[in-house]
Amino acid sequence: MKGVELPINVMVIVAIAIIILLSIVALYFIGWSPFSGFVSLATLKNTGCSNFSFNYKCGAGGATTDDIKFGKNSYNVDNLTALCVAYFNVSSGDTAGCAAVCGC
Repeated sequence: MKGVELPINVMVIVAIAIIILLSIVALYFIGWSPFSGFVSLATLKNTGCSNFSFNYKCGAGGATTDDIKFGKNSYNVDNLTALCVAYFNVSSGDTAGCAAVCGC
């Protein structure tokens, strides 16, 4: 009875698969992710609303949701008012409606 032999093609494919798996594991451990720059809509809203309610006391002192600025984000909104208009069905210029989205 002859011994079982693996063709060279199978050994090459197994070696490539092992290298790919080790690369994926290495990327995981160094913290790389293709979604690392993505901020969810809920996170953006919660950050803006908590800033508006805590730091600006829900508009006390004349502050508006326009005063809550965002950095660069995937939703292309620069402040809380723009976020409310674009994603939460608030009319343009309706600061009270945007404040209501934040629970103020």
